Amino acid sequence: MSSLIGLVKKLFWTQVAFSRLETAIFDAVQGQLSPKDAELWGRQLKAVHKIYRSPDGRHVNWWVMRNGKSAFPQELCFTRTDEFKVAVVDLTAKQAKAKLRARVWCVNGHVFSIEYKTPFRVFEQAAQGEWEVSCHIVSHPS
Repeated sequence: MSSLIGLVKKLFWTQVAFSRLETAIFDAVQGQLSPKDAELWGRQLKAVHKIYRSPDGRHVNWWVMRNGKSAFPQELCFTRTDEFKVAVVDLTAKQAKAKLRARVWCVNGHVFSIEYKTPFRVFEQAAQGEWEVSCHIVSHPS
C-alpha cells in the first residue's frame, strides 16, 4: 500500500526545485541567522511544495498547500507572525558587470518571497552561475 501512495505522490505531488540563485540567497540568509532560526529556516524550505516565479522575473513566492489553501505547518513557523523583510542579499557576477539585489520576506511566521530589484533571469544569464554573495539581516525572525 505504501508503494502505491509513493507512486501517487510522485505523479501528483511534485517536489519543488529551487534554482541555484535561490539556493545561494537562502544559504546566505541561513548563514547569518541564529542557530535556532537557521534550523527552522532549513526546515521551512524543505516543507515548501508550491512555487511561483513571476513572468517579469522580479519576484518568487513559496507555499505549503493543503486542500487548495496555504497552510504552513505551525511547528515550523517563527515567533514573529507579521510581514517583514528578513534580509537584503546582493549578488555580483564574477565574470560580468552584473548585479542583483534580492529582498527576502517572511509572512505569517515563514519564508514567503524574494523580491528582486531587476529581473533575476537577466542576472542569471550574465553571471552564468558564477557570483559573489553578500547578505545583510534586516530583521530577525524571532
